[in-house]
Amino acid sequence: MHQRQSLFRPNSVPPAGGRAPIFGLLAKALLVAGLLALGKPAMAADNVFEVKNIAVDVTAKTAAQARQLALAEAERRAFYGMVARLTLAEDQERIPEISGDEISAYVRDFSVASEKASSVRYIAKLNYTFKDEEFRRLLRAYEVPFAETPSKPVAILPVLEFGATRVLWDTPNGWRDAWERRSAPAGLVPLLLPLGDLTDVTTIGADQATFGDAQALAAIANRYLAGDAMTVYARLGLDQQTSGQILTVILIRPAAPIPSALAAQQFPQRPEESLGDLYARAANATARRIEDLWKRANLIERSSAGVLAVTVPIGGLADWLAVQRQLAQIGVIKRTEIVLMSRQEVRVNLHYVGHPDQLGTALEQVDLSLNQEGGEWLVMPIGVVKPPRT
Repeated sequence: MHQRQSLFRPNSVPPAGGRAPIFGLLAKALLVAGLLALGKPAMAADNVFEVKNIAVDVTAKTAAQARQLALAEAERRAFYGMVARLTLAEDQERIPEISGDEISAYVRDFSVASEKASSVRYIAKLNYTFKDEEFRRLLRAYEVPFAETPSKPVAILPVLEFGATRVLWDTPNGWRDAWERRSAPAGLVPLLLPLGDLTDVTTIGADQATFGDAQALAAIANRYLAGDAMTVYARLGLDQQTSGQILTVILIRPAAPIPSALAAQQFPQRPEESLGDLYARAANATARRIEDLWKRANLIERSSAGVLAVTVPIGGLADWLAVQRQLAQIGVIKRTEIVLMSRQEVRVNLHYVGHPDQLGTALEQVDLSLNQEGGEWLVMPIGVVKPPRT
């Protein structure tokens, strides 16, 4: 499965010097995983069905009434936010309007992140966790395909070209400003914006980003502990039909090129729309496009499921426990069945939904590799070399 093509394929580099003791390599792999967790990690499987920081501000006749109305509003927004996270934009309208009582049946629990109240007003930020199996059944009932595998973070490089000028880190760059100001609910693809400090400036320039310099993009991804880096190139020009401005946005990723039909999108400036608002609208739409590209590669078909027998090479119990924790983060794995355990390996049946390639992609997002060797499927931390059997 190492030949698999996916939209966001993590950049994994084998350790230099060939084989090395598994404990040393495993320690390094786990350290990298820990650093990723300190950066901006992909969501764990049990968090995919959690929507955080739904902000509400409601005024009513009494504080109790304001709170009741606010909770109902937040629950509804969290529900449809959950639908938006898992499904393609084009399919979201297939979920009909659902009553408040029906929505409540899908809520596992909620918590209050912050709240303020007066005699007539209630202001809060609320977190909601939904029942995963019930939510999946709802989407399948309306025949809406969905994905639930989170991607590793993706570093975004906003290049703006206007006239004869092309900028990335320099100012003014209203396109980068729009990405910096952008605030949106967490999706399956965490997007991060590099700082633009001296190290970034010397690592990659506007021309390198525009022409998809693979080495420079990989360096930026590695610096920010991201699984990938992508250029969002925007060209501001004149709309010949309206004589207004038009913004053409192209996604550039050299490791797995995006089809041109999906990579480019145009945004004509609307009447009375400021240039800043145009950039903001295009940034939000482009972020949704990146999300949809990931989802399309990881949609789970209702009829697709399987069991894969894998071997996990280990040097001791701690190694297996570390891999077991990583497997537990993967939503498409429904059950892990231990068949055999020895000092050197654990043989496991992975019960999963989706296609085998999607299973491999999901494993990569938690820093595990899936490869075939001598007719045997191996699952190991990325970068770890299988030790010889003794």
